[in-house]
Amino acid sequence: MAVNSHWSQEKIRYALIAAFGALIGWIIGNLWLGIAVTFMVYCAWMLYQARQVDKWLQKGAKRSTAPDTVGVIGHIEQLIFRRKQSNSVRKQRLKKIVGWYNRSAAALPDGTVVTDGYHEIVWANDAAFRYLGIRGSRDAGQRIDNLVRDPVLQEYIRSSDNDSEEIEITSPVNRNMTLSIRRVTYAENLYLFTARDISQRVQLRETRAAFVANASHELKTPLTVVSGYLEMLGDDKTLPEQTQHQIRMAETHAQRMTDIVTDLLTLSRLENQELEQSQLQELPVANILDETVAALSTPEANFLVETDNSLWLLGSETEIKSVCTNLCQNAAQHNEPGTQISVKWSRNAAGDAVLSVTDNGKGIDPQHINHITERFYRVDGESGGTGLGLAIVKHIVNRHHGQLNIESSIGVGTTFSVSFPDEVVLIRENKTRTAINS
Repeated sequence: MAVNSHWSQEKIRYALIAAFGALIGWIIGNLWLGIAVTFMVYCAWMLYQARQVDKWLQKGAKRSTAPDTVGVIGHIEQLIFRRKQSNSVRKQRLKKIVGWYNRSAAALPDGTVVTDGYHEIVWANDAAFRYLGIRGSRDAGQRIDNLVRDPVLQEYIRSSDNDSEEIEITSPVNRNMTLSIRRVTYAENLYLFTARDISQRVQLRETRAAFVANASHELKTPLTVVSGYLEMLGDDKTLPEQTQHQIRMAETHAQRMTDIVTDLLTLSRLENQELEQSQLQELPVANILDETVAALSTPEANFLVETDNSLWLLGSETEIKSVCTNLCQNAAQHNEPGTQISVKWSRNAAGDAVLSVTDNGKGIDPQHINHITERFYRVDGESGGTGLGLAIVKHIVNRHHGQLNIESSIGVGTTFSVSFPDEVVLIRENKTRTAINS
């Protein structure tokens, strides 16, 4: 309505100017000349006002120095001032929000560093100096990996798809401090790095691992002695049948305890020792699976094996054999006799080598799927085994840069699949064979 009112006034002004020009033309005896001269004077006056507004804008468009204008130019001047005032309010609001953000980020207990797309530092809080030695006011424009020269961090930065991962590095400021680093992409060409002190968590983890390893070592020797004496007693046929039965039960439990100790030692080694290059070998996985199935085959366990001999794996022979044994044994042990178990070793469309063990057994309830790789976790009603086999499998697969996936449906069956990336897959002869073991 304000715009319509302005243009109504402007039309009235034009009409008055035309009438005044007509009057001048009538006086001088030339109507159109009078109107033309009048409008030329009006245009010159408008140009003068526009020049005054231009000077006002160049000097900062302060309200106190605004020129006195009318008409279209005056309306434009009012719009400019209103927009400037609105922008000023918006800037103040944004400045306040940025101030709140900076104070909040500065108060975070974790070290926080913002970098651009080239990983050059844009901003850092006070904790970043305590943990990483990075001071925002001093190190702005520096690459973060030039200031924190850790090979793990540099590899982490070079990788483009790792926002969901965390790495652990030693603090460059305090060698006794372990940091958890995570990078998050939160805007176009901006990255947020957070550094958290996890020294206590690492210490607890190492203490737990040391306790498990030491306790397992201490248990292994007496268990060996107990098992030896039980075996000797079991060979004595003069003992009553009831006593022999009790000895056999004791032998079974002693063996189970020995298996648990052995698996705990294996887990401790997997958690605390890196997979060294010297441990890697070229492995014919198809042959390993044949040997595994042959050792596990019984009249109650029906195995169908389909393997691609062209697929070899670069890995630890002991660990890959453990994966094959645990997955096949798990399928045979936790299903009814006669269950069909399919073992397949092949390559998928992405180029990864995939080991899958599928059964048509009772299946696993969905609530257990995310927990069955945890230590000692058991599905309700199950017995036997050490409860550590799948935990061992998960650790070994991670050490070989693979991924363990579990799919199951009640009454339909379960599939355990392990995919190994192209970097550890080797191609040899091309031959696929199917074997049935029962």
